[in-house]
Amino acid sequence: MGQEFLNAKQVAAEFFNGECNYMKVLRLTRQGVIPAKKFGKSYLFKRSELEKWAADNFSRPAVSDIKLKGSDSR
Repeated sequence: MGQEFLNAKQVAAEFFNGECNYMKVLRLTRQGVIPAKKFGKSYLFKRSELEKWAADNFSRPAVSDIKLKGSDSR
């Protein structure tokens, strides 16, 4: 098992497979779309919360709410 907490760049690489840059991850986090905790100027993402969020959001076809770079519309 990997680290328990991730930063925005790690989330972009691991959960979005590099299709979403870390700035988009931060924007979605500030909008309340992606769960995270703010510590000072940084956000930390708990792996277990992200896994639950990904299972809830990426398992349904209506994920088109989140526009990812390079993804096609369905």
